[in-house]
Amino acid sequence: RIGSSNNSSRNRNGLAGSLLTALNGKRPIFAVLTIVALLFVAASEILKLDRITNTTPNVISSTESPMVGSTAGIKEVSDKLTNDLLSWLKSNGSFIDERVSIRHVDPTDPTSIRGIFADHGSFEKGETLFTIPNILIYNGKPRKVKKNDGKIWRDGHADCGTTYEIHDAMLTGSTPYGRYLAHQPKRYVPGYWSSAGRKLLGVMLGDDLSQTYRMAVTDRVLDDWLNFCKGATMDELEVHASQLVQARADGSLMIPIYDMINHRNGHWYNTEHSHIGKSFALVTNQKVRQGEQFYMSYNTCTICGSRTHSWGTLEMFMDYGFVEPFPHRYVFSSVRLKFGVDEKKGGGPKYLKSKSNADGGSNDGLVVKWYVPPSQKGLDFLKTELDRLQRVQPKKDELHNNFFEGKEKILESEWNASWMLHEAMLVAFQTALDQAPAVSNEVWNMGDDWWKDLSGAVAPNRFY
Repeated sequence: RIGSSNNSSRNRNGLAGSLLTALNGKRPIFAVLTIVALLFVAASEILKLDRITNTTPNVISSTESPMVGSTAGIKEVSDKLTNDLLSWLKSNGSFIDERVSIRHVDPTDPTSIRGIFADHGSFEKGETLFTIPNILIYNGKPRKVKKNDGKIWRDGHADCGTTYEIHDAMLTGSTPYGRYLAHQPKRYVPGYWSSAGRKLLGVMLGDDLSQTYRMAVTDRVLDDWLNFCKGATMDELEVHASQLVQARADGSLMIPIYDMINHRNGHWYNTEHSHIGKSFALVTNQKVRQGEQFYMSYNTCTICGSRTHSWGTLEMFMDYGFVEPFPHRYVFSSVRLKFGVDEKKGGGPKYLKSKSNADGGSNDGLVVKWYVPPSQKGLDFLKTELDRLQRVQPKKDELHNNFFEGKEKILESEWNASWMLHEAMLVAFQTALDQAPAVSNEVWNMGDDWWKDLSGAVAPNRFY
């Protein structure tokens, strides 16, 4: 989940393609006839999965990428892929605690997102959820041959190597992880959206924010794939691999199971990275009660670097394609404004299920945390943006006609995700203005590191 220090936040990783690693002796070596038979079966499986993954995804409603389709048949395929992956990991040296389960957040709704839960017992602080041997992690080490077309490839970008490696794993279907990744939705990160989808996102962001987050409203396939990685093509499976690494990798590592854990900050953030021997491990950083979901932070984790202070709700949306659940955080460097919005302790509105009212959303039950004292310039910026967002709301029907009936068709998932971001900004900006303290120019005297959190050991997004 962790990108590089620049604002492109590239998240890519890799191990050599599964077939190559088997032949190189890095994984158990199968007989030649077994490999041939496996490739034949895998090709059929990939064709089936491709038909599934090309269906229209549901609305993005949380931190997992959108589920594909909603029929019982697709659920059965998804469950089988997950179960096969877990069995494969355990049979190849991984440890997965028996108290852990991977299931839909709402067990009664097969279209709800998946999460990792402590369904079969509670965990104390410092306990291990799972360990994944390094040999099963795609780490992006350069190799010479790209399997899909035989081109020679070698460059210094580990994330390019990871992209090619998971591409090969998906193409051949040689491991359960490759087949699982092939089933994941395509093009749900804004920079990979359709042209129409990115245009609507530009409407939601307006001129100023579109400049700040210009990578989200431009085609990242060109910058993050074709112009960045040697030998890259517009083959849709390659593009899919590029997005998967962007959205699911940890630096330059693609780690099975770990890439399934959902994101949430605040007191919900209850796991962190570790290493045990030659394995990646995920351990609890607080007590987790039975039935609770495990969460990781994609921006305030122990190895998140500068993201800990500077990445907020908008950056998360641009990089991962979802509006994070509360707490939210906004950092606007041009006006030196940094604040967070969270539900009041003891509960608040279920934001993602709420509907904006005529005034631009309800902020009952929310509390604002000011990381730096707001200046008049900062509050004026919020007022201007709030006014712009409120003017967009009445145009929803007109925009719907333009984007669904025009030459460039928008996907339903892109439409819904854009309006979810619109509502998030409406609620946050209105709440911040309602709870703004007296203005001060102090922030302009803080130096270049004004944005760094000064609260000590308390995680920046942890309100309570």
